Amino acid sequence: MRRWALLIVLILLVNNWSAAETVKFSWVKIRRHKDEYSRLLVDKDGDLKFDDVSRKLTFSSEAGDDVTIAYEDVTKVVFERTRRMRGGAVAYLSLPGAIAAAQHVTDYWFYIEYKSGDHNEPVLFEIPKGSSEKVIAKARDRVRVIIPDFEEKGEEVDPNTLPDLKSKHTFIADKEHHPLQEVKADKATVVVVCPALETRFTARGNQFKLHANDNVVAVNRAGTYSFAYLDPGKYKLVSQSENANGFEMQLEAGKEYYFLQNTFQGALKWDTGLSRNSPELVMYELNGAYYSRWKQK
Repeated sequence: MRRWALLIVLILLVNNWSAAETVKFSWVKIRRHKDEYSRLLVDKDGDLKFDDVSRKLTFSSEAGDDVTIAYEDVTKVVFERTRRMRGGAVAYLSLPGAIAAAQHVTDYWFYIEYKSGDHNEPVLFEIPKGSSEKVIAKARDRVRVIIPDFEEKGEEVDPNTLPDLKSKHTFIADKEHHPLQEVKADKATVVVVCPALETRFTARGNQFKLHANDNVVAVNRAGTYSFAYLDPGKYKLVSQSENANGFEMQLEAGKEYYFLQNTFQGALKWDTGLSRNSPELVMYELNGAYYSRWKQK
């Protein structure tokens, strides 16, 4: 009898020891401000660890990043996928071989909010595709994970069908002021960010216009953001650059809607793809972008 009791205790100890382990995920990127003086966002490679013994999540990189988050301090986790271009600086240039170098990739974003003193602190990681399911599973064992699944999916649109296609716009990236959108009871608030994949190209390159039915309602360049206030109703929202990409959706008064104008290498200019995203991901990118002050000529 004692032997059986001892065996059961040993089995329980082994199971607890197996559950309380440290799991490391390599080639994870942290997306954070370039430095304490710059709001622009950069990506740095490092290791993400779940340490069940100390009940902490940590991230470290050779660039000096050192993030430690206690499990009990996590207040929100959002896991989201987007599609964009990757390929470094050459992917931004219309040079021979640039199109071959640029890749259309799906990014697996791991957004975390956690308590830090008297406020919540956000952090954003990009998880390799091969590790994404394991990271979700580890996170789900500890907190509730939000995985947005919007019905709206960007589809190619013939630019010549856009009534405001030939409109011209002036553009200034405001590097001093950083206004935020408002919620208006009688309007739908649209927030759109065009993330910059390389800080050196922020506010440079071609314009990315957001059409809402017959009119351009926002204009960005890489690394900038805009917002618009629209009457409630059904809209065809289209991001237009060299190409055009978008979808139809219903907008309601008093609500906010969040979008990314993702960039891809085109023949002469950067192409665009419109995606509807979570407020957490879009606002994180907005916090690392410049405000677009644009006007129709």
